[in-house]
Amino acid sequence: MAGVRRQSGPIGSQRFNDQRKTRGQGKKPLPPPTHIGEFFLMIVLKMCKKVLLADTAVKIGLYLIGVMAGSILADVMALPRSYFSDSHNIFNQFFVKLGWGWTLASLSSFTGMTSFVYSLGKWPQVKLHFLRLALATFWWYAVTSALNYVESVVGICTEPIYPSRVSCNKAGQSWLGFDISGHVFLLIHNLLTISEEVKFFKDWSKLETILDKENLADLKNIKESEIRTTKQAYKELTPYIKINVIFLAVLTVLWEFMLIISTVYRFHTLTQKVSAAFIAVGCWFISYRMIIRSNCGILQSGVSPLRFTKCE
Repeated sequence: MAGVRRQSGPIGSQRFNDQRKTRGQGKKPLPPPTHIGEFFLMIVLKMCKKVLLADTAVKIGLYLIGVMAGSILADVMALPRSYFSDSHNIFNQFFVKLGWGWTLASLSSFTGMTSFVYSLGKWPQVKLHFLRLALATFWWYAVTSALNYVESVVGICTEPIYPSRVSCNKAGQSWLGFDISGHVFLLIHNLLTISEEVKFFKDWSKLETILDKENLADLKNIKESEIRTTKQAYKELTPYIKINVIFLAVLTVLWEFMLIISTVYRFHTLTQKVSAAFIAVGCWFISYRMIIRSNCGILQSGVSPLRFTKCE
């Protein structure tokens, strides 16, 4: 009895191809290979996020404990002299004394680019986000001015014939007063402001997914033209935003390092440094936990019609 042959002509081949296509339906295409430069940038950004996106409350605890511990260490033992123990070192003169300028310039660039994207290109909304930086600038100016005033009022010259700090210093004498550390205040103020302003960046990649939704205009009740503007802005500005994030992370590491230097060397007493630290934390609390959250017209960082972050 002859066996039945299996048909293996064009019909069987076509059936196999149809089955293969059916199994492949619904699968996303493989992403293109990652360039070595992109891979390196991913690693750097991941490290930067570790530096920048730690919880602000945790940072506050570490800064306060660090200032107290470093100040006690400076009082109980004399650390060996080094380049950083000289207040005229380049980091202190070029960076710390201009610290708010560096911080404000970097955050202004970051806030301008990111808020333009998540505010759907609406400049009135972008301007409201800049009010946070205006408030932080007010604290910088008001507190540093107040610290100088307090020192000049409560102090006395080693030579009593000179009634003011300026005349005392010009005569080569020393002015003895309660000199609250302006450096400690400034550095912690910079660090906490950066921490609050960049915290929503951990959800930045979610924006791309949200913007690719087909029914986004209906879901978020926004115009198609605004979606197109936002998509274009996200694509064009994200590379520059990432560079900005890297620079802010470098600044954060530098400010934290200089905060350590300012506490472990005897530039100020323990009371003067701890007082400065608590003043900086107080300014942060009034700004970001009271004023900005009171719906007074100053928007929180990351507030957007797209609702892409939980930091709002």
